[in-house]
Amino acid sequence: MNTYRVSDFVWLATAIIAFETFYNSEKREQGEMFFKQQDIQKKAKELCGQNVDNARISQWCNADHKQNTYNYLREGENSTRRLTFQGEFNGNKEAPDFNQDEIVNTSVGAKTIREIKKFISSEYTLLFTKDNIKTPVDDVNCISILDYLDKYGGQTYENPEKADPSIKQQLLEIKAAGGGAVKELEKMAVLCEKQFGLKRQGLSKWLNGGNNKAREYLWRQLKLEGFEDSPTSISLFAELVDGEARFKFSVELNEAQSKKEDYVKHHRILNRDILDASDKLIYILKGNNSGKKMKEIDLSTKEVKQHVENGTYEKVQIARVITRHDINNKFHDNTGILHGMLAAVDALMPYYKLVLNNSLIDNNSSKTYSNGDSIVKTKEEEERKNMLNSTKNLILYGPPGTGKTYKSVIYSVAIVEEKTIDEISEEEYMAVIERYKAYKKEGKIAFTTFHQSYGYEEFIEGIKPILSSDEEESVENLEYKIEAGTFKKFCDNARNIKIKTNTLGISASPTIWKVSLKGSGNNEIKDDCFKNNRIRIGWADRDKELTDESIFSSKKEKRILLYFQNEMKVGDIVLTLYDREHIDGIGIITGDAEWLNDENRYPRSRDVQWIATGIKENVLKINQETTLTSSTVYRLDKINQVAINDMIAKYSANKDILIEANKSNYVFIIDEINRGNISKIFGELITLIESTKRLGETEETTAKLPYSGIEFGVPNNVFILGTMNTADRSIALLDTALRRRFKFIEMMPRAEILANIKIGMKIDIMRILKAINSRIEFLYDREHTIGHAYFTPLFREPTLEKLADIFQNSIIPLLQEYFYEDYSKIQLVLGDNEKEADLQFIRDESLKVKEIFKGNPDIDLPEKRYMIQSKAFYNEESYVQIYE
Repeated sequence: MNTYRVSDFVWLATAIIAFETFYNSEKREQGEMFFKQQDIQKKAKELCGQNVDNARISQWCNADHKQNTYNYLREGENSTRRLTFQGEFNGNKEAPDFNQDEIVNTSVGAKTIREIKKFISSEYTLLFTKDNIKTPVDDVNCISILDYLDKYGGQTYENPEKADPSIKQQLLEIKAAGGGAVKELEKMAVLCEKQFGLKRQGLSKWLNGGNNKAREYLWRQLKLEGFEDSPTSISLFAELVDGEARFKFSVELNEAQSKKEDYVKHHRILNRDILDASDKLIYILKGNNSGKKMKEIDLSTKEVKQHVENGTYEKVQIARVITRHDINNKFHDNTGILHGMLAAVDALMPYYKLVLNNSLIDNNSSKTYSNGDSIVKTKEEEERKNMLNSTKNLILYGPPGTGKTYKSVIYSVAIVEEKTIDEISEEEYMAVIERYKAYKKEGKIAFTTFHQSYGYEEFIEGIKPILSSDEEESVENLEYKIEAGTFKKFCDNARNIKIKTNTLGISASPTIWKVSLKGSGNNEIKDDCFKNNRIRIGWADRDKELTDESIFSSKKEKRILLYFQNEMKVGDIVLTLYDREHIDGIGIITGDAEWLNDENRYPRSRDVQWIATGIKENVLKINQETTLTSSTVYRLDKINQVAINDMIAKYSANKDILIEANKSNYVFIIDEINRGNISKIFGELITLIESTKRLGETEETTAKLPYSGIEFGVPNNVFILGTMNTADRSIALLDTALRRRFKFIEMMPRAEILANIKIGMKIDIMRILKAINSRIEFLYDREHTIGHAYFTPLFREPTLEKLADIFQNSIIPLLQEYFYEDYSKIQLVLGDNEKEADLQFIRDESLKVKEIFKGNPDIDLPEKRYMIQSKAFYNEESYVQIYE
């Protein structure tokens, strides 16, 4: 564990000592959790194998010290310290990031760091917070609930006053025990209500619907405010399973209140891997009110999700179970059970919020951050709900740092998978970006960045020079090839039909070759090739293995032979010459070049799988009205893949070949779209990208490309997604034609995402960003505000040092660019105009002109000079005074 900071080991040392003390003690009181500084120092040194400076404990890690860096420890009497509990500083800098699977030795056995962290977030935290809960922990009798179920669960019942006198007393006991169990479960629900801001829903009942039988389970539902109508809840259960009473805390769906769409929403719990949970959660099939036996599922999240999607599992709940065995061996008593319950609910809350879509996504990590019980709904979120149904062309625009490039990943995956933006946003970002990379590799997503030099030739098509590999002949052998640009290649790929076959292996981007088999018309060599699945050419008097050193009669001969031997690839398409306008064979190259020893005249051969032979197909139109020549081998650059696929579909009588239309969605991302010369780059495509002009639409439009002469159109399944930084260029300055053809989705700074970040004792990052942006908007405009993404690294590293780095290397340079180094305005933005000199980020000093210049210069001279004051970036008060 030497990769961690020494300060991290101070936290771990104190956590281990607290863990050992708690489980070796009978009292378990707050006062027992304060330890001598020298004991913490000794334990930390033992863990990291390095010297641990006293200052790390007494200052840097001590939250009571003004110069602290981490909120790890709190002071006690006589130089003692205790670990901060979860939430004591709003979760800010209260614990370092460790590999939670690492093992540490304790006096109660080897434990993972995950177990230590769980103890801190549950038992340890409750030790310090239970006094703030209205329902006293000591007043809850959890075990009596289980006793009730074990003794009376499932027994018949009737009104004691009307029953036979011989069983009246027993019925009264059932009634008293059932009512008592419901009251105790209610107390447990109150604890969760206060701890997590949940609201109790409905009532728990101990009798069944007919009032003639004691239930085998008690159920209490808890929901976030505003989501009372949702059938999914955080549920507290006490239940009989296989004859034994236990507690279960779960994210459960009330089937009696659910429609089909509610099941879909509920199963969003599977969008977050169960391994991310801080408690030992499990999946359970069915539910208590389903009437069917529940079953614990010992499968991975991915496997469970697959079973739900294919209909094998109708409903799954995610849960934490506490059995009698757990109580005897781990939780011990009522207080221990309550610790376990609160830890379980804490672990379940992120899954519950996935169902409700009550989350904010950090733009630079895979974590989900919530703003409490309320939902932050922005104009952006409302606009994007039906986005995919309204347009094929989108631009995400806004100031720098608002997550445009980050969001383009989410939008792209949503488009390819034909899901809503909200569905993809609910998933862990790292899982989404892995799929994004896979789709890029597959060719369904492409990415380019516009810049001032980017042109039509790179985007649509252009002419590319090809030089011979022979240096001496490179100038004489200079050739030119028409090459498709990134967007045209992407569109061709999106339009391609899918050819499914067990025997043919067509490349994803095959080259199309024309081959003359002994010339035109019919002949014995062509008949042999069609019969034996091959193509053959001559030059029997040349080397079997050709190189640049081989002897050739002409450059043309050299080019033909090297094409056949080296340039043709397995998976390429070959067309055979019949006459100047027609071909008589279509095939797929399946083998490398070889020499046929038994063929004296045409020994050079390649294996081919023929799709069609003996045909007479006119290719003049698809070859841009260019006739075929008698040259033995050459590329057909003017014929595109789509035309060839159409031809294959026409002649695919072979039952092994299945032709399918390409119905997948494709996304072409253009970053910094406003930095390119749109008219120059798009050319005639500016019309073709309109949704109504796409191929397959009623107003389908194509244009003849200037170099190749190919009729080209944009497929209906291609989406164009651009990003635009408004600090570089306003929408008003964009090409009018572009503005008419794109839908614009504004992405402005969202300071509320930073609500949970607190640095030190007082620095509020959300308030800093709001204050800075309100001033920028007043002094400049809203397009030049600062995005929240600049500050999201603080989620992972909430330190003063990291904040100083962000300000010095990102915020200050951005403000210098915005205000053209007018430092008086930068001072106003940062509140430096009202700060003491030592707290100013931008410090000013009056200039004494006479001390600098001789005489009285007849020019306007500045009255002040400005300097960036480095030490201010490491002073908490400098940041606080931005907004106070």
